[in-house]
Amino acid sequence: MRRLLPLVLLLAALPARGQSSGLAFLEIGPDAAGMALGDAGVALATGPFVVERNPAGLAAESGSALGLTHHQWIADVSTYGVAGRFDAGGLGSMGLFVRATGTTDLESRQRPGPRDGTFDVQFVSAGAALARNLGPVRLGITGRYLSERIFSASATGYAADFGVQLPLVRESVTLGAALLNVGSMEELVDRPTELPTTVRVGAAVAPFRVLSFEDGATLIDAVLTVEFSQNTVTEQSRLHVGAATTVLETVQVRLGYVSNDALRDFSAGLGFEAGGIRLDYALLPFEAGFGGPGHVFSLVYGGSK
Repeated sequence: MRRLLPLVLLLAALPARGQSSGLAFLEIGPDAAGMALGDAGVALATGPFVVERNPAGLAAESGSALGLTHHQWIADVSTYGVAGRFDAGGLGSMGLFVRATGTTDLESRQRPGPRDGTFDVQFVSAGAALARNLGPVRLGITGRYLSERIFSASATGYAADFGVQLPLVRESVTLGAALLNVGSMEELVDRPTELPTTVRVGAAVAPFRVLSFEDGATLIDAVLTVEFSQNTVTEQSRLHVGAATTVLETVQVRLGYVSNDALRDFSAGLGFEAGGIRLDYALLPFEAGFGGPGHVFSLVYGGSK
């Protein structure tokens, strides 16, 4: 059995400044690749999990892709998610996703002493996105259904995400921006939870690529990404920086950093791709006093440029 600490950490996973927002899990990235890069991805993300980072990125690829993800977070808080990307004909590209975060067997006490029982906490985000290319610009929009359940209280709500990406210099530079979690929730107990509406702006750069003299195959491919995010409710800003190097189009090494976060700063990860399947892992050392480290695993099948 566990005490209330996991719930407190889940609901207040980020330092509050002034007015606070809830549903903090919405500010935690869905996939291991992005989490290893300092939780960046508004300009870089492709694949099925881009649907939650910047829906415009769905238009960067063709073909179908399916992804599964699992987070081992603080104090036994876990996340499970699935995301898919599909071609939608003349409409452009479509994405679908479901992500659930929670913990179980929390001890309930009305007063000091023996526990009165146990309860669970669960948050769910599910939705669909549509993206298309308009000339060189990629545009995307996402609709979200949200659910929160704490003890015997529950509430639902709806939100929308909006995103844009602009590839430049033969796609060696990509600019991206997204407005996430614009919406509202029903009352939970006596008042509604305020969503963490967030603005993200960033750039991704491919500084160099090493090709084989014999067949032109890519031997080494590097990517750098820098991103700025701000929670418009708490007015809390963060800088996200990530670097990745892919060797022989198979193994990718990732490093990242995120500023102004109570739980984490540096991150690292690995990716392995073969036969259309990619396995990603992210390691997230937590700050002293929060336990950890955290682990994120993602599996992606399909997808193509």
